[in-house]
Amino acid sequence: MKLPRIVRTVGKHLINSTPILRRHILFSTDYRVLSGADEARNATATSGGWLAARTVARQERAYAELIRAMKAGEPRLDLKVAAEAVAATGIANPHVLEVGCGSGYYSDVFATLLKGGVRYTGVDYSDAMIARARAHYPSTEFDVADATKLPYEDAAFDIVFNGVSLMHIVDYPAAIREAARVASRYCIFHSVPVFADHPTTYLRKYAYGAPVVEVVFAKPELMSLCSEAGLRLEREWASTPYDVHGVTGHHSSTQTYLFAR
Repeated sequence: MKLPRIVRTVGKHLINSTPILRRHILFSTDYRVLSGADEARNATATSGGWLAARTVARQERAYAELIRAMKAGEPRLDLKVAAEAVAATGIANPHVLEVGCGSGYYSDVFATLLKGGVRYTGVDYSDAMIARARAHYPSTEFDVADATKLPYEDAAFDIVFNGVSLMHIVDYPAAIREAARVASRYCIFHSVPVFADHPTTYLRKYAYGAPVVEVVFAKPELMSLCSEAGLRLEREWASTPYDVHGVTGHHSSTQTYLFAR
């Protein structure tokens, strides 16, 4: 039974006006613009963020419903776009490295939405994330690794897929170079928040109740860094809408990019 409108309105106001409730019920909240990369590095160093087990558990619960809907034939736009980007490479059963794999749910996405699937390896810098990934998908390969210093040889994978994690890496130029280095054929940067006409901006927010840093990229800068890393843009897709105008004063969109080596 639907709650009366006044109850819903009061409940929404209570959540939004109470920091503890707001941060633990809403997925993303309390945005603040940072002064630049140095402040972003300090904020990352002093917060548990993605390393905390409770953050992992909350993200896992949020994505569990998305995975159920996908398996019932109703995948959310970003999950469909991820599979389309991999399929667009034309490689049958490609060897895919996911950088920033979290609890490994994209291994499930590719197995479900891609005919023939992929040979999947996932890496994340968070031990807690990798522990959950291994528990959920025990037959899949997962490693703890830093996106800016990947422990793999050059051209070790057909595709490097950065799934919604580039935006949380302060040293994103190094992460782009490393993705290009270990990819033999393609790199996919998925669900990347970008400005069309505003400089790259660092934000601090609460995600799943934990303080994290987020980067919204100037698209020209992002394209330039990818080109310098030896990547050539082949296709792009609009992903799930994400507009930070309310905190930055500038509209953003979310894009998925397929680059060839």
